[in-house]
Amino acid sequence: MENRKLVSCLISVAVFAVVAILVVPCVWAICYFGVYIGYGNYKVRGHQDFAANGVSQVESAAQMDATFDDCRHYISYGPNDFPLFNSVAYFGDRYELTMQVPVQIDSATSGHTVGEPKFYLNEIASVAISPTGEISVSFARNLDFDATEWAQVYDGRGDFGKIGFAVNATPVANFQKYADASRPSN
Repeated sequence: MENRKLVSCLISVAVFAVVAILVVPCVWAICYFGVYIGYGNYKVRGHQDFAANGVSQVESAAQMDATFDDCRHYISYGPNDFPLFNSVAYFGDRYELTMQVPVQIDSATSGHTVGEPKFYLNEIASVAISPTGEISVSFARNLDFDATEWAQVYDGRGDFGKIGFAVNATPVANFQKYADASRPSN
């Protein structure tokens, strides 16, 4: 009889150990994927909507829209996952102008800048397309500048010569394919 109690006790301990081994990872997975990642997505909910709706609240983005025909907007994340409003304009069949500014996003339609915009102008030298359709780009020159210099370009209706950058008017083959493959249009 005592052997039965001992065997029963050992079986109970073994079942408890197996259940504990299975339950702990399951509880961890539910907490991690359900709470942590879900909360992470909650923090950025509406950010890409703000990129489309908030152009009027980001002055330099509205100016880029007014200056260039192909201007796209999206949110990326900088240090400490701080949201950055991005505007990217493709123009002259060889140039890509990116503006980034830190933003505080309150909702899908409301937010404001919390820093100064920075601008990055890249001149594309060539665009190659592989037989599999992959696009590779070579850059010729680049220019980084601030809001003061952007104001001169904007007042000059997109004339980068106002800040000492001569624009090359020669188109680059496949430039439009590169632009189309870049961030999606809004």
